Amino acid sequence: MSKELTRIGVSLPGDLLTYFDRSFVNTSPYSRSDVIRNAIMRYIQYYEWMAQVKGERVGLFEMVYNPLEKGLSDSINYLLSESGDSVLLSVLVVLNKDDFLRIIIMQGEGEYLVKQVEKLMALKGIKYSKLTTINLFG
Repeated sequence: MSKELTRIGVSLPGDLLTYFDRSFVNTSPYSRSDVIRNAIMRYIQYYEWMAQVKGERVGLFEMVYNPLEKGLSDSINYLLSESGDSVLLSVLVVLNKDDFLRIIIMQGEGEYLVKQVEKLMALKGIKYSKLTTINLFG
């Protein structure tokens, strides 16, 4: 990877930037650019890992989302129903009025699970998401 730096602009909600600076930048020895660069690298590594998920898998998918986001709950329920038999369990936990935690246990071909999870992750209003899988036969 090139050591040459390129300047970019990023638009963020003000409260997110304030939280980011207060929680990470002001409490670490790293600059805002260093922290964002590290976050981008971790994001790339995660997606590279997801591209390698193959074979029969059991997956645990966690997401936190805002239930008040228009149409979001319906979209989540539709995508889960579209996943058919691959969804073994879906648990909904109300954390507060603005945050629901959904835990989904899935089983199936790894590439299919990743595609289904990526559809969920792309929905507007998802605040946090993470997929973990294990190989059933490895």
